[in-house]
Amino acid sequence: MNKLLSVVTAGICLMSACKEQTPNGLILEQLVSIDTSYVTPTPEAPQSKTVVIEELTGVACTNCRPGTELLKQMEDQNPGRIITTAIHSGFLTTPTPNSVYDFRNADADALRLFFNEGDPGKPGATFDRVKVNIAGNDVYFIGKGQTGSDWIATLPTRLSKTTPVNIHITSDYSTGENQAIIKVKLAFTSAVTDQLALTLYVLEDGKKDIQEDTELGEIHDYEFNHVLRKIITPIGGELILDSLATKVAGRVLEKSVIYKPEVTGVNGLVPEKTRIVAIVHKTGTSKEVLHAAEVHLK
Repeated sequence: MNKLLSVVTAGICLMSACKEQTPNGLILEQLVSIDTSYVTPTPEAPQSKTVVIEELTGVACTNCRPGTELLKQMEDQNPGRIITTAIHSGFLTTPTPNSVYDFRNADADALRLFFNEGDPGKPGATFDRVKVNIAGNDVYFIGKGQTGSDWIATLPTRLSKTTPVNIHITSDYSTGENQAIIKVKLAFTSAVTDQLALTLYVLEDGKKDIQEDTELGEIHDYEFNHVLRKIITPIGGELILDSLATKVAGRVLEKSVIYKPEVTGVNGLVPEKTRIVAIVHKTGTSKEVLHAAEVHLK
């Protein structure tokens, strides 16, 4: 077994990939992880692929409620196969004068800029970070439009994909220490030559606050779910076994990360309503998501 101890500083990376992972001006905190890599004689059977949908939304976006409801329908129709992330960044995200929470944060802004599409219209969603041709333009973020037809048409293709890497994730949270030990195990089920990265999201559910809406006006008890609150890794992900030209079937990477959530103040996280999402994706020209998994923080 080849054991590697790595202390990864999120704001420092090597070679040209660093330019993609860290947007200019963003200051990232240190990520400390312990990594173990080895090869098993018998690879795991592939898991069913999970699709990652990243949605641009905002409390002042009067057309966003129907978009969120459509994504919820997709999740219900495909249980356990979709993880949605609500990105509150850019225009139409400023809280109302009577709002309790502010869902905007630096990581959400950096993630939006990571896709290099400026400030796309809301609601807009990217499916597995794969560009889709819409009206002659290749874009990550697809607008919902009136019917959501482009969203509906894009999902089946992504669900049909087979993932070459399985993801197992656990979280051991200590209330007294306000600290979680997050363990991620990546098990390759087939050979991969692409350069890959791991991104860890912190999502929160169950926050009730004001949402502006075209039909209903100002909704005072709107429930905000899967809100992106933090990205533990670098924005573009932490490189996975980048010293290996090929990640062979049976190769396993086990990673242990310590995470201390911010739980104080009005915008503090509620551990019981917080999830950690692990996303494995390509890095470089393609950002395609290969697979994802999630676990409750507590």
